[in-house]
Amino acid sequence: MPADLVKEQIQKFLATDKPEVLAIKGGWGVGKTFSWEQYVKEFKGDCALKHYSYVSLFGAKSLDDIKKATFLNTIDTRNIGQPLNIKSRSKSWTESLQGLKIKGVSVGDMLGAVSQLAMDKTIICFDDLERHSKGITIKDFMGLVSYYKEQKGCKVVLLLNEEVGDETFNDYQKYKEKVVDKQLHFEPTAEESFDTMYSKDDEIKDYVRHCCVSLNIKNKRIITKIEGHIQDSLGQLANAGFDLSIQQQIIRSVVLLSFSYYGSGSEHKYIPSFKYLTYTKSAFAHDYDEELKKEADENNWETFLTQYGSGWLDELDLALASGIKQGFFDGEKLSTLCSSKQSAINIQNKSKKLDEAWDVFHGSFEADEVDVIRYMEAGLKDVIGSASPSQFSSGLSVLREIGGNGVTKADELIALFIDTRKENYEVFDLDSFEANPFGVRDKEFARSLREAHRIHAPVITIESILEKRKGTNSYNAGEPEILDRMSKDEIKAMFLSFKGKELYENIKVFILLSGNNASLKEKVDTALDEIAAMSPLNKSRMGKFQR
Repeated sequence: MPADLVKEQIQKFLATDKPEVLAIKGGWGVGKTFSWEQYVKEFKGDCALKHYSYVSLFGAKSLDDIKKATFLNTIDTRNIGQPLNIKSRSKSWTESLQGLKIKGVSVGDMLGAVSQLAMDKTIICFDDLERHSKGITIKDFMGLVSYYKEQKGCKVVLLLNEEVGDETFNDYQKYKEKVVDKQLHFEPTAEESFDTMYSKDDEIKDYVRHCCVSLNIKNKRIITKIEGHIQDSLGQLANAGFDLSIQQQIIRSVVLLSFSYYGSGSEHKYIPSFKYLTYTKSAFAHDYDEELKKEADENNWETFLTQYGSGWLDELDLALASGIKQGFFDGEKLSTLCSSKQSAINIQNKSKKLDEAWDVFHGSFEADEVDVIRYMEAGLKDVIGSASPSQFSSGLSVLREIGGNGVTKADELIALFIDTRKENYEVFDLDSFEANPFGVRDKEFARSLREAHRIHAPVITIESILEKRKGTNSYNAGEPEILDRMSKDEIKAMFLSFKGKELYENIKVFILLSGNNASLKEKVDTALDEIAAMSPLNKSRMGKFQR
């Protein structure tokens, strides 16, 4: 039942003083609680009964706990939506406890007795019914609900998910026919869920909505997560002036990856798993997990992704996935990746020939292989002096996939690329995140670039690494291996040789580069520990190095 019809039924339910039980069922995260709270707040002025109590069964250990919580949570309907505090409840408590003067009865026992007696003509909402503890039987709970309705003239609302309760929850099906007067199935549309939960009214809202609706996301908790991740990731790139297509890629990827990370599992097998997306669908994946492939085939994940318009995940997508998983985004990495994409866009926009080549490739099924090869060769030659290896590799991959003369042209273009760019040897460094954040997919191109870098690049020394990495938080993949060639004693001696500002800056470089190299980390930590043990003063000096 759409949200607007549920809202209409709730308004009618609250407007009468007729004792009755209303059950509102729906899947996890669709917003039953959120919507109920919004609706009862909106209609509080029209409530026929003047008292209200909300109780979650999650955490309640006994029926007595539920009775006490129902009593203690009772407020005037006029206070619905306001923070619960002692003032909002004191009047109803005072009225209920007034005149009770029983000797030898504990406060808890008295409260238990009062909770039974005081709950006249009250709107009571019981939430999380499927999460009841083992100390509460559904039979006894439904008996309590019936008591509140029949004996105390209350209107009771049950919020629940019938699909996920344990075996004890089966009793609900048995007793609901006797106790529940009306049941509503709360199933908002993806559009309704998004419009309810997405709080920002900004220029990207329509595109985010389009992506969420395309995946039919109804879980309001996930929509809230998506909004937060989009704001966090794009916030790292504010005022950078990146192309709209880059912003849209971030949004599309965050929506898909968040839906997968928070929504996939045994209950929602149609959603591709996070592992499948980040491992198998990586543009640079070399291995293929047979178990994941089997799971993907069984649940039609490729069809799901095709309908969404998602193919391979590139390095920007994987950086976003990492941010979602760890709870924060690496702004420096995102900025580097987006800048590289922007450069590729700028190059293609300036190159009419390359633009034509991709139009010929994507724009029609009529162009033959000869035309595609001819246009792609002309386009790649036009940008050979400025294209990144990743951008150049995309065109090479098309030529190599065509086969025949396409392979020949691809190899010729690789040789031409290396000869043209040999003075700028850093572009050949595939281990450099700054130079090649997206890597290259064409294996022959990658092999040739590594060989060209070995020939043309100067030998990297420890001193050059320290000079290049001072004050930064990034490094090339091969640099830790170079530092790791030193022994522990050599590292210790080097640390002791540092003077002035270079002492702190250089040691911090060693610590940074050892982060993903266990062997280097052990040497660096041991060297620092030995230096600290040389004197109390040195031990105190180590406080500035966070390891």
